Amino acid sequence: MLLPGLCGPQSDPPVSDYLQTRPAALDRLLSRSKPVQNGITGLDATLCHWFGSDAHHQGTLPVAALTYHSDACEAASGYIMRADPVHLRADQSSLRLFEADTFPMTQKEADALVAAFNSFYAGHGLQLQAPCPRRWYLLLAAAPGIATAALSEVAGQDINAFLPQGEAAAHWRGLLNEVQMLLHDHPVNAAREQRGEPAINSLWFWGGGLSPDSLQSRVAMIATDHPLGMGLALQTTTPRVDAPAAVQELLPLVVDGVTLVINDALASATRYGDVEHWLEALRGLEKHWFGPMLVALRQGVLNSLEIDPCNGMRFVINRRLQHCFWKRDRPFESVCPHD
Repeated sequence: MLLPGLCGPQSDPPVSDYLQTRPAALDRLLSRSKPVQNGITGLDATLCHWFGSDAHHQGTLPVAALTYHSDACEAASGYIMRADPVHLRADQSSLRLFEADTFPMTQKEADALVAAFNSFYAGHGLQLQAPCPRRWYLLLAAAPGIATAALSEVAGQDINAFLPQGEAAAHWRGLLNEVQMLLHDHPVNAAREQRGEPAINSLWFWGGGLSPDSLQSRVAMIATDHPLGMGLALQTTTPRVDAPAAVQELLPLVVDGVTLVINDALASATRYGDVEHWLEALRGLEKHWFGPMLVALRQGVLNSLEIDPCNGMRFVINRRLQHCFWKRDRPFESVCPHD
């Protein structure tokens, strides 16, 4: 089970101080587990590892080609890069990025902004597509000559430390400024501001590459609605089911071998330092996942379980370890360090 954000957002006082009731099942599961260092950080890199990619840095993964496969229902035919719509908020001397999952946006708005981009850059070898409102794609004739940062790394942060690097960095930073001016003047954003909604005032370029042809699934089934997980399943013809709301819905579907579950209920709140929503999501996970999984392990319904917070460490859990009565239960946050 991939659970990015499990350790919670950085806060002072620490997020554990806000827990009114301990997540007893999670405490028990992690206290009686075997921690394993795997050196892989970030959900994208962890997911790709399960499908045969050895790249450990999110910025080097061809995420765009894989998510395009699931969003557009066809494989990308050339070099493709994510160009996601974002809102940049000026805070004194910085520009803080908010991804599209944090504000409302329609396909009609996306289509209008994409059409304006394509009209402005006609003849420049750039084509923008928006097969879904929150994920846009830039089709290029060749690799752009830049290193980029994954959107998940930048979300909630000042963008200045994450801007494109490499031999063509100056060109792409200039392009980004030009795009921001184009979007700022568009009627879609004028209407959004009148409604009190955040302007879609920039794009974030990342995840570029060619569609990989050497991936091989290490799992028997994947349970996910995550676009990268769906793309990897398509690319490797791995059986996939929609992400269930509770583990009881998943157990009857489990087959022999590894079932990979992606649950990012904690991820956004962790990125943006939203303690209240993180606590709410943790309570839901305790009720619908951790508690029932602990029971399933004790009853032998589950042979083994791994919880991976996607921070370089995973926790191997099985029935035998849960019966190690001499291991005292500890707060999960003392076992699972911050990202």
